Amino acid sequence: MSDRSNSFFRYLAYVLELILTFVLVTTPGLLPEIFGAKPALIVCVALTVAVYEREIPSMIFGMLAGLLTDIGFSNSIGLFTISLTVVCFIVGYAANNLIVATFLNFLLYALVAVGGLFMLYFLVRFIIPGVENMWSYFTQHLISRMVQTFLFSIPFYFINRFIYFTLTPEA
Repeated sequence: MSDRSNSFFRYLAYVLELILTFVLVTTPGLLPEIFGAKPALIVCVALTVAVYEREIPSMIFGMLAGLLTDIGFSNSIGLFTISLTVVCFIVGYAANNLIVATFLNFLLYALVAVGGLFMLYFLVRFIIPGVENMWSYFTQHLISRMVQTFLFSIPFYFINRFIYFTLTPEA
């Protein structure tokens, strides 16, 4: 197979993974809520794709994943779309040009990215508007969602590693 067809099938596998995780997360009763929250599996997919792909494909998948995350989790379109696009571009750039994407480095990327994304969400949706009981939401839902998203990013790292190395002949 040529490099173009390998890239096509690799990107197709990523898109199918995004769609599958979106269906998995948004289907009521399919994933149990642990400590009052479900993990943002779509964010996991976007971060792991960003580690293996270049900046522009990472940014595009980040935008698609952010759009799906906004549709699935929040009431407004834009916050996760913009922030996940920027985060995936930065992670894609850093993983390809600055710090090699080993498993331990990925854990660092995921920890910083997931923490930053959800803290930005908390800032924009709760702190700036001055919502009452924001700290109870933070402790009862958001911390659990951050920890679960970080932990679920580990299996997605290995899934996307398999996809990347299987469909990239020069890797």
